[in-house]
Amino acid sequence: MSARVLVLGRLPEVLDAVVGELRDAGLDVEGSTAAVETAGMFDARGFDLIAFGGGLRGPVEDQLKQSSTAQNPAVRFVDVYAPQAAHQIMSALNGNHADAVDLEAYCARIGYEGALTPTLETLRTLIAQHTAGIPFEAIDVLLDKGVDLAPSAVDAKLIAARRGGYCYEHNGLLRRVLSAIGFEVGPMVARVRWMLAPGAPPTARSHMALRVTIDGEAWLADVGFGSCVPTSPLRLDTQEPQPTAHETFRIIPFGDGQLLQADVLGRWMPVYQLDPGRQLPIDYEVANWFTATHPSSHFRHRLIVTRTTPDARDVLLANRLTIRRPGSEAEQRFLDANQLERALADIFTLPVDPAWRPIIERAVAAGP
Repeated sequence: MSARVLVLGRLPEVLDAVVGELRDAGLDVEGSTAAVETAGMFDARGFDLIAFGGGLRGPVEDQLKQSSTAQNPAVRFVDVYAPQAAHQIMSALNGNHADAVDLEAYCARIGYEGALTPTLETLRTLIAQHTAGIPFEAIDVLLDKGVDLAPSAVDAKLIAARRGGYCYEHNGLLRRVLSAIGFEVGPMVARVRWMLAPGAPPTARSHMALRVTIDGEAWLADVGFGSCVPTSPLRLDTQEPQPTAHETFRIIPFGDGQLLQADVLGRWMPVYQLDPGRQLPIDYEVANWFTATHPSSHFRHRLIVTRTTPDARDVLLANRLTIRRPGSEAEQRFLDANQLERALADIFTLPVDPAWRPIIERAVAAGP
């Protein structure tokens, strides 16, 4: 590689580690902490790529990008996170755009016609329309197909094939969409506590969620939690109750993380425990392998499909269909195989495949 790279950050020791790894890979690279306070302290004309560390997010980074573009319209930028910064920079130089997403196709899939700007209103509308437009399901796990988290595979399944998925697919797709729009997004992980028996041991860190920062405020975004998915972004810096179109939620300090709770019939029920640390793609690969293959994973044993629209939460557990409308008592009914197959198509908008029939029949035989 002949490109020249500038890495900007706040901590000299971190810069030394990242720059050293890049030099070991044969790159022509410089690192600077001095440039972060004044945009004019380096000449962008001398670089092909400028990498910005996480500590520069906000006005400082915006100012630096603006002045750099004025000096060198051809310069490219990449936002990096220290534990994977060298990999991110080398991928950018190699033209690796594995995280790219077709925004037009995604917006068509969920019926979004609004502005693609990184605002709270955009985030709020995307979450509501995503949860209504793309169902939650893990049918491929029951088919022993596994779940491929490669962006191309997720897009082919959830967008092109109009299928659903579970948390890694849903929130992985939303992360790429938000990043493409210009949001600051950080992947998170959580321990699921929803509907656990009292006194049950802690679950693994197996749920993916997102931290989205807008104008300095951190928000929880999650479109992949099935029957209790928050249909609006939730502020992470307050313990106050936060109403949504369905449940009211709150987020409280809990150990070294935070606990998301939902108000269910006047009682605060635990949903999941958020870990404060940022996750890397490989962390989700490991969690996905466990969730899709381990005998203790409930996705291995039960048909679970959900869809949340502004009008209702529709939840299918085995052959029990539950419909929860805001302000009304839940409706429940048990379906035979033909009814279940029609529900998958009509209520959950899934393209039912004949290969699913044995799963449908087993769900009816087993019951909830």
